[in-house]
Amino acid sequence: MKKTTPDYLFDPKFKDRISKDSLSGLKSGNQEPQRKLAWLIGYVLKLKRNEFQLDSRLDFEDIREQSLELFRENKTGAFRIMNIRKVAVAASILILVGLGGYMIGKSGITAVSEQQAQVIEFNTPKGQQSELTLPDGTFVALNYDSKLKYHLGNNKSLLEVELEGEAFFQVTKNKSRTFRVITRDMSVNVLGTQFDVRAYANDLHTETTLLEGSIEIKDIPDQEKSVLLKPGQKWLYNRNDHQQQLVSVDPQLSTLWRNGEYYFEKVRLGELAKTLERMYNVSIHFQDSGLEDEMYSGSVYQSDEIGKLFEIIGLTIPIHVRTDGRDIWLANK
Repeated sequence: MKKTTPDYLFDPKFKDRISKDSLSGLKSGNQEPQRKLAWLIGYVLKLKRNEFQLDSRLDFEDIREQSLELFRENKTGAFRIMNIRKVAVAASILILVGLGGYMIGKSGITAVSEQQAQVIEFNTPKGQQSELTLPDGTFVALNYDSKLKYHLGNNKSLLEVELEGEAFFQVTKNKSRTFRVITRDMSVNVLGTQFDVRAYANDLHTETTLLEGSIEIKDIPDQEKSVLLKPGQKWLYNRNDHQQQLVSVDPQLSTLWRNGEYYFEKVRLGELAKTLERMYNVSIHFQDSGLEDEMYSGSVYQSDEIGKLFEIIGLTIPIHVRTDGRDIWLANK
Protein backbone atom coordinates (compact mmCIF):
# COMPACT_ATOMS: atom_id res chain seq x y z
CA MET A 1 0.00 0.00 0.00
CA LYS A 2 1.34 3.40 -1.00
CA LYS A 3 2.51 5.51 1.94
CA THR A 4 1.01 8.93 2.60
CA THR A 5 2.76 11.93 4.15
CA PRO A 6 1.28 11.14 7.60
CA ASP A 7 2.52 7.54 7.33
CA TYR A 8 6.07 8.85 7.08
CA LEU A 9 5.61 11.39 9.87
CA PHE A 10 4.26 8.73 12.24
CA ASP A 11 7.21 6.42 11.62
CA PRO A 12 9.76 6.99 14.45
CA LYS A 13 12.55 5.60 12.26
CA PHE A 14 11.76 8.26 9.67
CA LYS A 15 12.04 10.97 12.33
CA ASP A 16 15.41 9.62 13.45
CA ARG A 17 16.78 9.90 9.90
CA ILE A 18 16.02 13.63 9.68
CA SER A 19 19.18 15.72 9.91
CA LYS A 20 20.55 19.08 8.84
CA ASP A 21 21.37 17.56 5.47
CA SER A 22 17.84 16.19 4.98
CA LEU A 23 16.82 18.75 2.37
CA SER A 24 19.72 18.09 0.04
CA GLY A 25 17.90 15.42 -1.99
CA LEU A 26 14.44 16.99 -2.14
CA LYS A 27 14.82 18.33 -5.66
CA SER A 28 15.63 14.95 -7.13
CA GLY A 29 12.89 13.42 -9.21
CA ASN A 30 13.14 9.89 -7.85
CA GLN A 31 11.31 10.48 -4.56
CA GLU A 32 7.57 10.31 -4.03
CA PRO A 33 5.83 13.67 -3.43
CA GLN A 34 4.36 12.38 -0.15
CA ARG A 35 7.80 11.49 1.15
CA LYS A 36 9.26 14.81 0.07
CA LEU A 37 6.58 16.76 1.87
CA ALA A 38 7.00 14.62 4.99
CA TRP A 39 10.75 15.24 4.91
CA LEU A 40 10.28 18.99 4.67
CA ILE A 41 7.66 19.17 7.44
CA GLY A 42 9.67 16.81 9.61
CA TYR A 43 12.77 18.95 9.11
CA VAL A 44 10.94 22.06 10.31
CA LEU A 45 9.33 20.25 13.23
CA LYS A 46 12.53 18.68 14.47
CA LEU A 47 15.20 21.25 13.71
CA LYS A 48 13.66 24.61 12.89
CA ARG A 49 10.66 25.09 15.13
CA ASN A 50 12.45 27.39 17.58
CA GLU A 51 13.36 29.78 14.77
CA PHE A 52 9.73 30.44 13.82
CA GLN A 53 7.59 31.66 16.67
CA LEU A 54 3.99 32.45 15.85
CA ASP A 55 2.97 36.07 16.28
CA SER A 56 0.64 36.12 19.29
CA ARG A 57 -1.37 38.87 17.59
CA LEU A 58 -2.43 36.52 14.81
CA ASP A 59 -5.83 34.90 15.04
CA PHE A 60 -5.41 31.22 15.89
CA GLU A 61 -8.33 30.05 13.76
CA ASP A 62 -6.96 31.84 10.69
CA ILE A 63 -3.52 30.31 11.19
CA ARG A 64 -5.00 26.87 11.71
CA GLU A 65 -7.10 27.00 8.57
CA GLN A 66 -4.21 28.33 6.47
CA SER A 67 -1.96 25.60 7.83
CA LEU A 68 -4.41 22.82 7.14
CA GLU A 69 -5.10 24.16 3.67
CA LEU A 70 -1.37 24.17 2.95
CA PHE A 71 -1.18 20.53 4.07
CA ARG A 72 -4.23 19.49 2.01
CA GLU A 73 -2.87 21.14 -1.13
CA ASN A 74 0.37 19.20 -0.93
CA LYS A 75 -0.88 15.93 0.56
CA THR A 76 -1.57 14.28 -2.76
CA GLY A 77 -0.55 16.78 -5.42
CA ALA A 78 2.80 17.41 -7.06
CA PHE A 79 5.44 18.52 -4.60
CA ARG A 80 7.11 21.86 -4.82
CA ILE A 81 9.80 23.39 -2.64
CA MET A 82 7.83 25.84 -0.55
CA ASN A 83 8.98 28.91 1.29
CA ILE A 84 10.45 27.61 4.55
CA ARG A 85 8.61 30.23 6.59
CA LYS A 86 5.29 29.21 5.08
CA VAL A 87 5.96 25.60 5.98
CA ALA A 88 6.99 26.67 9.47
CA VAL A 89 3.56 28.21 10.07
CA ALA A 90 1.95 24.88 9.19
CA ALA A 91 4.47 22.99 11.29
CA SER A 92 3.80 25.17 14.30
CA ILE A 93 0.19 23.99 14.20
CA LEU A 94 1.03 20.34 13.53
CA ILE A 95 3.60 20.04 16.28
CA LEU A 96 3.08 18.91 19.84
CA VAL A 97 5.22 21.49 21.59
CA GLY A 98 7.48 20.09 24.26
CA LEU A 99 7.14 16.43 23.29
CA GLY A 100 10.26 16.31 21.17
CA GLY A 101 8.16 14.73 18.44
CA TYR A 102 5.17 15.34 16.26
CA MET A 103 1.83 13.86 15.38
CA ILE A 104 -0.42 14.34 12.39
CA GLY A 105 -3.71 12.82 11.28
CA LYS A 106 -4.51 11.51 7.82
CA SER A 107 -7.54 13.73 7.44
CA GLY A 108 -6.54 16.69 9.53
CA ILE A 109 -5.24 17.79 12.88
CA THR A 110 -5.94 20.81 15.02
CA ALA A 111 -4.72 21.99 18.38
CA VAL A 112 -7.08 23.57 20.90
CA SER A 113 -6.24 27.28 21.08
CA GLU A 114 -6.30 27.56 24.88
CA GLN A 115 -3.92 24.65 25.41
CA GLN A 116 -2.16 23.91 22.17
CA ALA A 117 0.14 21.42 23.81
CA GLN A 118 -2.62 19.71 25.81
CA VAL A 119 -5.27 18.55 23.33
CA ILE A 120 -4.90 17.38 19.74
CA GLU A 121 -7.99 16.84 17.58
CA PHE A 122 -8.37 14.46 14.64
CA ASN A 123 -11.32 14.73 12.25
CA THR A 124 -12.68 12.62 9.41
CA PRO A 125 -15.31 14.23 7.14
CA LYS A 126 -18.31 12.45 5.68
CA GLY A 127 -17.32 9.90 3.05
CA GLN A 128 -13.79 9.44 4.45
CA GLN A 129 -12.10 7.21 7.00
CA SER A 130 -8.62 7.41 8.49
CA GLU A 131 -6.13 5.47 10.59
CA LEU A 132 -3.60 6.83 13.06
CA THR A 133 -1.21 5.73 15.75
CA LEU A 134 -1.15 7.66 19.03
CA PRO A 135 2.16 8.45 20.76
CA ASP A 136 1.66 5.59 23.24
CA GLY A 137 1.41 3.10 20.34
CA THR A 138 -2.39 2.73 20.37
CA PHE A 139 -3.82 2.15 16.88
CA VAL A 140 -7.06 3.97 16.03
CA ALA A 141 -9.27 3.67 12.94
CA LEU A 142 -11.76 6.55 12.61
CA ASN A 143 -15.00 6.03 10.74
CA TYR A 144 -16.89 8.56 8.60
CA ASP A 145 -17.74 11.93 10.14
CA SER A 146 -15.89 11.25 13.41
CA LYS A 147 -13.83 13.35 15.81
CA LEU A 148 -11.16 12.20 18.27
CA LYS A 149 -9.57 14.46 20.89
CA TYR A 150 -6.30 13.24 22.40
CA HIS A 151 -5.48 14.60 25.87
CA LEU A 152 -1.87 15.18 26.84
CA GLY A 153 -1.46 15.14 30.59
CA ASN A 154 1.16 14.63 33.26
CA ASN A 155 -0.70 11.67 34.76
CA LYS A 156 1.31 8.69 33.49
CA SER A 157 -1.26 6.24 34.87
CA LEU A 158 -4.12 7.60 32.72
CA LEU A 159 -4.42 8.44 29.02
CA GLU A 160 -7.73 9.95 27.86
CA VAL A 161 -9.33 10.48 24.47
CA GLU A 162 -12.75 11.94 23.64
CA LEU A 163 -14.78 10.43 20.81
CA GLU A 164 -17.72 11.69 18.81
CA GLY A 165 -18.51 9.24 16.02
CA GLU A 166 -17.11 5.74 15.60
CA ALA A 167 -13.63 4.33 16.12
CA PHE A 168 -11.87 1.00 16.43
CA PHE A 169 -9.12 0.90 19.07
CA GLN A 170 -6.20 -1.49 19.47
CA VAL A 171 -4.69 -0.39 22.75
CA THR A 172 -1.10 -1.15 23.63
CA LYS A 173 -1.03 -3.22 26.80
CA ASN A 174 0.36 -1.35 29.79
CA LYS A 175 -0.53 -2.58 33.29
CA SER A 176 0.63 0.68 34.86
CA ARG A 177 -1.65 2.86 32.73
CA THR A 178 -5.38 3.02 32.00
CA PHE A 179 -6.54 4.06 28.54
CA ARG A 180 -9.93 5.82 28.69
CA VAL A 181 -12.35 6.64 25.87
CA ILE A 182 -14.88 9.33 26.82
CA THR A 183 -18.20 9.82 24.99
CA ARG A 184 -21.28 11.87 25.86
CA ASP A 185 -23.03 8.79 27.32
CA MET A 186 -20.27 6.82 29.02
CA SER A 187 -16.54 6.19 29.30
CA VAL A 188 -14.56 3.02 28.55
CA ASN A 189 -11.59 2.03 30.70
CA VAL A 190 -8.97 -0.22 29.10
CA LEU A 191 -5.66 -1.85 30.03
CA GLY A 192 -4.94 -3.48 26.67
CA THR A 193 -7.49 -4.73 24.20
CA GLN A 194 -9.33 -4.37 20.87
CA PHE A 195 -12.79 -2.82 20.79
CA ASP A 196 -15.14 -0.65 18.75
CA VAL A 197 -17.06 2.38 20.03
CA ARG A 198 -19.95 3.96 18.12
CA ALA A 199 -21.13 7.26 19.64
CA TYR A 200 -22.59 9.60 17.04
CA ALA A 201 -24.40 12.58 18.52
CA ASN A 202 -27.50 12.14 16.32
CA ASP A 203 -27.82 8.35 16.60
CA LEU A 204 -30.39 6.68 18.83
CA HIS A 205 -27.85 4.29 20.37
CA THR A 206 -24.35 4.44 21.78
CA GLU A 207 -22.65 1.06 21.59
CA THR A 208 -19.37 -0.66 22.39
CA THR A 209 -18.26 -4.05 21.08
CA LEU A 210 -15.33 -5.98 22.55
CA LEU A 211 -13.14 -8.11 20.28
CA GLU A 212 -10.26 -8.99 22.58
CA GLY A 213 -9.24 -8.44 26.21
CA SER A 214 -11.59 -6.76 28.68
CA ILE A 215 -13.10 -3.31 29.15
CA GLU A 216 -15.09 -1.53 31.82
CA ILE A 217 -17.89 0.88 30.89
CA LYS A 218 -18.43 3.65 33.44
CA ASP A 219 -20.16 7.00 33.85
CA ILE A 220 -23.43 5.70 32.40
CA PRO A 221 -26.30 8.21 32.90
CA ASP A 222 -28.48 7.41 35.92
CA GLN A 223 -26.37 4.40 36.87
CA GLU A 224 -23.65 4.10 39.47
CA LYS A 225 -22.51 0.56 38.65
CA SER A 226 -20.03 -0.07 35.85
CA VAL A 227 -20.43 -2.77 33.18
CA LEU A 228 -17.70 -5.30 32.40
CA LEU A 229 -17.53 -6.69 28.86
CA LYS A 230 -16.13 -10.01 27.69
CA PRO A 231 -14.94 -10.69 24.12
CA GLY A 232 -17.92 -11.17 21.81
CA GLN A 233 -20.22 -8.90 23.81
CA LYS A 234 -21.84 -5.64 22.73
CA TRP A 235 -23.19 -2.99 25.08
CA LEU A 236 -25.99 -0.75 23.77
CA TYR A 237 -27.43 2.37 25.38
CA ASN A 238 -30.68 3.92 24.18
CA ARG A 239 -30.59 7.70 24.53
CA ASN A 240 -34.38 8.06 24.44
CA ASP A 241 -35.42 5.73 27.27
CA HIS A 242 -31.98 5.36 28.94
CA GLN A 243 -32.25 1.58 28.72
CA GLN A 244 -29.17 -0.55 28.15
CA GLN A 245 -28.51 -4.03 26.81
CA LEU A 246 -25.60 -6.45 26.94
CA VAL A 247 -25.81 -8.94 24.05
CA SER A 248 -23.60 -11.62 22.52
CA VAL A 249 -22.55 -10.90 18.92
CA ASP A 250 -20.04 -11.78 16.26
CA PRO A 251 -17.59 -8.95 17.07
CA GLN A 252 -16.05 -8.99 13.59
CA LEU A 253 -19.32 -7.65 12.17
CA SER A 254 -18.83 -4.46 14.16
CA THR A 255 -15.57 -3.66 12.38
CA LEU A 256 -16.61 -4.44 8.80
CA TRP A 257 -16.88 -0.67 8.25
CA ARG A 258 -13.09 -0.54 8.11
CA ASN A 259 -13.37 -2.29 4.74
CA GLY A 260 -16.29 -0.18 3.52
CA GLU A 261 -19.02 -2.62 4.59
CA TYR A 262 -21.82 -2.53 7.14
CA TYR A 263 -24.03 -5.37 8.27
CA PHE A 264 -27.43 -4.41 9.67
CA GLU A 265 -29.88 -6.67 11.43
CA LYS A 266 -33.40 -5.30 11.87
CA VAL A 267 -32.41 -1.64 11.91
CA ARG A 268 -34.88 1.22 11.38
CA LEU A 269 -34.61 2.81 7.94
CA GLY A 270 -34.31 6.17 9.69
CA GLU A 271 -31.18 4.99 11.53
CA LEU A 272 -29.77 3.35 8.40
CA ALA A 273 -30.18 6.67 6.57
CA LYS A 274 -27.83 8.37 9.06
CA THR A 275 -25.10 5.86 8.25
CA LEU A 276 -25.66 6.32 4.51
CA GLU A 277 -25.40 10.10 4.90
CA ARG A 278 -21.97 9.69 6.48
CA MET A 279 -20.79 7.12 3.94
CA TYR A 280 -21.86 9.00 0.82
CA ASN A 281 -21.86 12.62 2.08
CA VAL A 282 -25.52 13.12 1.20
CA SER A 283 -28.70 14.34 2.96
CA ILE A 284 -31.61 11.90 3.08
CA HIS A 285 -35.15 13.19 3.63
CA PHE A 286 -38.30 11.17 4.37
CA GLN A 287 -41.48 12.45 2.73
CA ASP A 288 -43.53 9.83 4.59
CA SER A 289 -42.67 9.77 8.29
CA GLY A 290 -43.81 6.17 8.80
CA LEU A 291 -41.17 5.05 6.33
CA GLU A 292 -38.45 5.82 8.89
CA ASP A 293 -39.74 3.00 11.11
CA GLU A 294 -39.53 0.30 8.41
CA MET A 295 -36.98 -2.38 9.36
CA TYR A 296 -34.09 -3.46 7.16
CA SER A 297 -31.60 -6.35 7.41
CA GLY A 298 -28.64 -6.83 5.10
CA SER A 299 -25.21 -5.58 4.10
CA VAL A 300 -24.28 -2.17 2.74
CA TYR A 301 -21.12 -1.63 0.69
CA GLN A 302 -19.57 1.77 0.09
CA SER A 303 -18.23 0.51 -3.25
CA ASP A 304 -21.84 0.30 -4.49
CA GLU A 305 -23.40 3.45 -5.89
CA ILE A 306 -26.07 4.74 -3.55
CA GLY A 307 -28.70 4.38 -6.29
CA LYS A 308 -27.94 0.67 -6.60
CA LEU A 309 -28.10 0.37 -2.82
CA PHE A 310 -31.61 1.81 -2.72
CA GLU A 311 -32.61 -0.67 -5.42
CA ILE A 312 -31.51 -3.48 -3.07
CA ILE A 313 -33.36 -1.91 -0.13
CA GLY A 314 -36.41 -1.58 -2.39
CA LEU A 315 -36.58 -5.37 -2.73
CA THR A 316 -37.82 -5.60 0.87
CA ILE A 317 -39.14 -2.07 1.53
CA PRO A 318 -41.25 -0.52 -1.26
CA ILE A 319 -39.75 2.96 -1.70
CA HIS A 320 -39.66 5.69 -4.30
CA VAL A 321 -36.33 7.54 -4.57
CA ARG A 322 -35.84 11.05 -5.95
CA THR A 323 -32.37 12.60 -6.16
CA ASP A 324 -31.50 16.29 -6.41
CA GLY A 325 -27.73 16.79 -6.17
CA ARG A 326 -26.70 15.62 -2.70
CA ASP A 327 -30.32 15.59 -1.48
CA ILE A 328 -32.20 12.29 -1.62
CA TRP A 329 -35.94 12.10 -1.01
CA LEU A 330 -37.61 8.84 0.04
CA ALA A 331 -41.33 8.15 -0.14
CA ASN A 332 -43.67 5.16 0.02
CA LYS A 333 -44.08 3.45 -3.33
